[in-house]
Amino acid sequence: MIIDTLSDGAKNPLYPAIIRNTLQAILDKKPHSLPAGKYPLQGDSVFFSVVEGETRPLENQKPEFHRQYIDIHIVLVGEEVIGAGVKGLALDMTEPFNEKQDIGFCQQIGSETLIHLHPGELAVIFPYELHRPMCTLSQPTALRKIIVKIDHALLA
Repeated sequence: MIIDTLSDGAKNPLYPAIIRNTLQAILDKKPHSLPAGKYPLQGDSVFFSVVEGETRPLENQKPEFHRQYIDIHIVLVGEEVIGAGVKGLALDMTEPFNEKQDIGFCQQIGSETLIHLHPGELAVIFPYELHRPMCTLSQPTALRKIIVKIDHALLA
């Protein structure tokens, strides 16, 4: 898991090229002016969605994980809390893994850490890392964000 800003992450020479290049491509598209929707960068291998919604109380959001895709959550407007856990935690699934959507839901995140994101900040979440996005610790509020999907095979 990585926490950074969009502008710094796009330039960080320590990140894999696919992550840096994807973040730069998003910056080049002027993300604040994009309407909600899906934006392919490399077909189904690299794409992002601009989403608008409302944060939810942490306890009302199921922990999730992915097998194929790296997730990058980038806040554009509002504030987001993401509950997170390290790779290797028990995956106490609440339902069968959805292969088509590349998502599994679990009961809880053992030793959960809370990540607080503000506009321009991001969290990179790797496959099998449990996380609860779109959360708040107070009243639900509007959130506009980008969710990036990068096929982890591109890291090889």
